[in-house]
Amino acid sequence: MSTEELLRPAADTSSVATGGGSNTIDGADDLEAAAQSQSSFISLAASLCMRKLLFWTVFVAAIVIHTSKQTVDDISGHGSSKTTKYTQYSSYKYLLSVLWIVFVYTFLACLTSFFYGRLGSKAFLLKLLKWDAMMLTLLASATGTAGAVLVIASKGNSHDEWSKTCNVFDKFCRHMWASFGLSIFACSLFVWIIVYSAGTIRAP
Repeated sequence: MSTEELLRPAADTSSVATGGGSNTIDGADDLEAAAQSQSSFISLAASLCMRKLLFWTVFVAAIVIHTSKQTVDDISGHGSSKTTKYTQYSSYKYLLSVLWIVFVYTFLACLTSFFYGRLGSKAFLLKLLKWDAMMLTLLASATGTAGAVLVIASKGNSHDEWSKTCNVFDKFCRHMWASFGLSIFACSLFVWIIVYSAGTIRAP
């Protein structure tokens, strides 16, 4: 038997082994790609659910403000009546305007996330993260402004002789407090969305 015949089986065995290793690597790559695809889908679904909850939260908060008008009869004991509504307070008008801005933004963010988020583009997620931070800042400032006025309306200020108004316009104050609470909840949802998006961007 020649030397060439003795070496041929070893070469064949080496070729088979190399082919098996290549198949193993390809299988590992496929599993990794599938895991990344599943992780991307879960992240997208979680983000959409939170944005949907944010959408309905700011919508309800805005509607509550719109329906806060209250008229009280015989407020001074002389048969006169008094009406109060959100348009008489700059802070409440500011809050309502911001709520509608966030409402529209959340709707557009849900649409873009659904169509482009499936691509797993981190550049898109980074842009959306920046807009989320801007909306959170705007909503937090409006919520804080309205909350300060609500505290004065509920407790008054004896130093400046500002009387309480919530003991007269109780329905109006209940609506405003409800909207304030929903706005606080919306801010917390924004924080969760921002933190979650940042984690998604940093993930390999």
